[in-house]
Amino acid sequence: MNTGTVEIKRTFNCDKRTLFDTWSNPKLMARWFFAGQDRLKDSTVVSSFTVGGRYELTMHLPSGEPHMHGTYTRINRYGAISFTWNSPIANESLVELTFKELSPNRTEFTLKHSLFPSEASRDQHANGWAGCIESLEIYMAA
Repeated sequence: MNTGTVEIKRTFNCDKRTLFDTWSNPKLMARWFFAGQDRLKDSTVVSSFTVGGRYELTMHLPSGEPHMHGTYTRINRYGAISFTWNSPIANESLVELTFKELSPNRTEFTLKHSLFPSEASRDQHANGWAGCIESLEIYMAA
């Protein structure tokens, strides 16, 4: 069942390679990938960043430790990343990221997440992604 798409678009004050690396490098991703600032510690991220490669991530939050995993389905170096997304409330949904350089130090970033099993799952992911992207913005500004 396709119950809509979550789409988030932001502009970052950096080149697209730097922003792309925050998603492709597990050590960098662990430092910002969490929803909200009340984490217990950095996330745990394990990744084989290649088409067909798998990733696993666990957020360490006071409310619990949600675990997500999936497979990279498309990698266009510094331009786009797509991967399946399996979470406690969505299986085999799809996340698509695009990185568009507007100028040498400005990049437009778009996240699209689709193929949700329910509207409730979509809405929960919309909130979760909003928190994660806010954490990414804070990380990139530091």
